[in-house]
Amino acid sequence: MFKEITIDEPVDKIAEDWDFLEDKVAAKYSSFREFGQNIYGVRRRSVSRTEVIDLKKGKFSSLLLGPKGIVGTGRNPLHFHITTAGTPHRIPHSLGYWHINDMDELYLPVPGTDESLGYFLVIMQTPKGNEGESFAWYCERCVTMLYEVHYRSGELGLKGFWRAEENAVRSYNSEARHRTCPECGHENPLGYVWNTAKDTEEERAARVLW
Repeated sequence: MFKEITIDEPVDKIAEDWDFLEDKVAAKYSSFREFGQNIYGVRRRSVSRTEVIDLKKGKFSSLLLGPKGIVGTGRNPLHFHITTAGTPHRIPHSLGYWHINDMDELYLPVPGTDESLGYFLVIMQTPKGNEGESFAWYCERCVTMLYEVHYRSGELGLKGFWRAEENAVRSYNSEARHRTCPECGHENPLGYVWNTAKDTEEERAARVLW
């Protein structure tokens, strides 16, 4: 994939971190973490030969927004799935907004062994310069864009992503006019962040809805 790979530390010091599926290493990537030219996320999931299940949020599915409207797509174990740059996408009951990334995102569900939890890998190239990502909301009835907050992750770095996500959700939720569609008048549900521990009571109720 690359002509050469550069690292900041001696190989013998970081060699053990190359096995992303080793429990001690996977824990370091439970959110997102930069490693070389890429960003990795390693999530523990119940991964069978036919489906992926988040034990806290239920069966894993993904929605994409494209020319044909909103399309649902599954995540088949041991199959690569790619969401191309610029495609609005979200995970019901997990992401209470549409994520629009300037980078391609690659996903790979890997079953565990001996009935153990499997892994869900998320991989993308590290953004540079003006590259970034948006938190956006569309009307659930007519798909009109309601609200968007862009985070310049290439400039500001990955560490600020989760704070940016929380600020965007709180801003969207702060006023009913942000959620009211200017085209059809429908009032859309509140947004919520990825981390369930940060839900307010109202956001927890919204997570159940969509």
